[in-house]
Amino acid sequence: MAGRELSVIDAFHFDLIQACQRHGAIDLKISLNSGDRNLNADSMFAINGRFFLVEFKSNMGSLQDEDRKESACFLCEGLLEVAEALELHQECHFAMWGRKKKNDGLDTFYGVYEDLVCRPETLPSCEAVRCNQKLNIPQIGAGEELADKVARKSAGLDRAGFLAYLEWLLGAKDTASTYEESSELPITLFGTSFAGGVKSREFKNFKQLADWAEPFISSYKSAQIAATPDPTPPPPSSPKNGRSGGFSGPKF
Repeated sequence: MAGRELSVIDAFHFDLIQACQRHGAIDLKISLNSGDRNLNADSMFAINGRFFLVEFKSNMGSLQDEDRKESACFLCEGLLEVAEALELHQECHFAMWGRKKKNDGLDTFYGVYEDLVCRPETLPSCEAVRCNQKLNIPQIGAGEELADKVARKSAGLDRAGFLAYLEWLLGAKDTASTYEESSELPITLFGTSFAGGVKSREFKNFKQLADWAEPFISSYKSAQIAATPDPTPPPPSSPKNGRSGGFSGPKF
């Protein structure tokens, strides 16, 4: 990573934690480390059973750095050829960057990876992209919006959809191998959740992640409900024998 990418990641993760608190969701951030070359993403996030990938950049102009990755052209070429994969991709694979506010911190912005990266001006060395005549106009939103959408389960993919996308991303493009839920990932995942109190939990495959996440989320929500006080106040107690321990007003 270069520039202020780590600061962009921190800013978005902050927005994600805030959104989770508003909507009673749990954050789980998984840094992909060297997996960037396999998945074309720096981080995976799992929020209440919704999964998504994000490639982080210092600024919008640094999206052109993807042209240095052979994997980016390979991904774009596959997306142009497989409509089903593109449909899944648009729901769960994003690029995000930061913009410095005047005399202040960073605002984050995002869009679908394919819309932003699979373009001749971004990947000029990728022949498949140069020949593409069907370019979408990138839809750009604030990172806060993505965080809120995911916490409300209106963005990202569920377990089945995300597994299907991973299968294509990691295996189906290579005719010599396939990816299954219990297949070893090309990297070891370590997940951290601030809301859930999880520090660097190891996941060797997607099945371990999904099997752990579902009961953990259920138990976490049950604990939260149990810890929430009843908002209905108890009825006032009736005085015994017409007397009370406090002032009862003048007698007429």
